[in-house]
Amino acid sequence: MESVKKKRRLSPLARRQRISAWMFLVPGIITTVWLRYYPMLKAFYMSLFNYDAVSPPGKFVGMKNYQALFKTSFYWEAWGNTFAFLFLTLLMVFWIPLVQAIFLNEINRGRKLFTTVYLITTLIPMSVNVIVWKWIWDPDYGIANQIFKFFGGDAQMWLSNPDLTKFCIVFPGIVGGGVNVLLYLTAIQGISKDIYEAAALDGCVGWRKVVHIILPNIRFIVVIQLVLSCITTMQILDVPYQFTSGGPSGASTSLGIFIYNSVYTDLNYGKSAAASVTLFVVIAILTVLQMKLDKSEAA
Repeated sequence: MESVKKKRRLSPLARRQRISAWMFLVPGIITTVWLRYYPMLKAFYMSLFNYDAVSPPGKFVGMKNYQALFKTSFYWEAWGNTFAFLFLTLLMVFWIPLVQAIFLNEINRGRKLFTTVYLITTLIPMSVNVIVWKWIWDPDYGIANQIFKFFGGDAQMWLSNPDLTKFCIVFPGIVGGGVNVLLYLTAIQGISKDIYEAAALDGCVGWRKVVHIILPNIRFIVVIQLVLSCITTMQILDVPYQFTSGGPSGASTSLGIFIYNSVYTDLNYGKSAAASVTLFVVIAILTVLQMKLDKSEAA
């Protein structure tokens, strides 16, 4: 028994390695709990009060903030706009970096050049990008209306038209590029050359190679990017706010803008916290469903 106990005891080197590992892990764990989980718990706590910033937490109201929120028409309009942004993003933008990566994988000359060009787009600040596109959508001297007039169309009030504003906000994403191209390209190049050679012998080339070889082998990274894209779009705030501040007539007011206005315009901290909690719950449910669906299809 004594010999077994001695074997179970950690050597000084193993003990130092374990301590060193925890020394690297603990700061990250503390930071994550402090900056991620504590704000979530704090938001739920605030949503149960008629929160008073001067003398917090204010009067306890239980679930009344949620009840009042669900009776607010602007809240449901914001949800509708958020899902519209999500639909347009998945339809118009999500697949662009994947297509760019597939084409980059097919070329030999100039691959590094085009990869660098795609990555440069990440260096452009979002505010600068918005300024450029607001000039493009300008109804008086914007290039979008100039193109329409050239082909015999009528000038449009792009960002002032409730039916077009969400399209105009999402459309700049068709430029693609960014880190996603590099992630997809790395995943594609990680596929074994033996698989490509075997597919070529069976006549699996061109788009058949993309559908039957490339996409199935990079499915995991595509699903992860899909989940992240959905999460990011559901939380969208900065882009529509810089374009239209949620207008016209609330047509581009996402749930993020609704929460922002509840805090800084209405000064209703309890309502904004309740809206934040509901947004978190919906995103969590959608993420779980996406991961479950991917596992079921893989099985």
